[in-house]
Amino acid sequence: MTQQKYAIDACALINASKAYNLKKKSFAHIWDKFDELFDSGTLVSNIEIFDELKDKDLQEWARKHKECFLPLDEWTQRETAKILAVYPTLVKIRPKGASSNGDPFLIATAIQNGCIVITDEKSGDESTGDYKIPNVCKKYNIDYMTLNQFLDDILE
Repeated sequence: MTQQKYAIDACALINASKAYNLKKKSFAHIWDKFDELFDSGTLVSNIEIFDELKDKDLQEWARKHKECFLPLDEWTQRETAKILAVYPTLVKIRPKGASSNGDPFLIATAIQNGCIVITDEKSGDESTGDYKIPNVCKKYNIDYMTLNQFLDDILE
């Protein structure tokens, strides 16, 4: 039996770093578990997600696992283009420094690697065409969960 894999979104990593300070000993077990899952290949993300991490401590931590932020290979780019053709609102054009362009790449990474998506995004309003990760995951039959659900699953 193969082990379940997970693809983590920037918002989940950012929320983890805010809620469970990387520098605090009391939260070390959480970050040790993230390290273990990244090192084993059970937890991955996409390089576009890496680029969304702005917090200095989180960037420093993520750099240690940069190989787990998978590159934009040809398959991922093609799949991302297909996703964006149907769900263009996944990419948000915002003022410099606040862009959120990694979502379709994360979903393509999850499809390619058979991952459950970890995101703290809420569903968008489909009636207005405001699609977010949970909406698109549902359409592609990709399981997803929140950061807290993920932590409940992985922490003993």
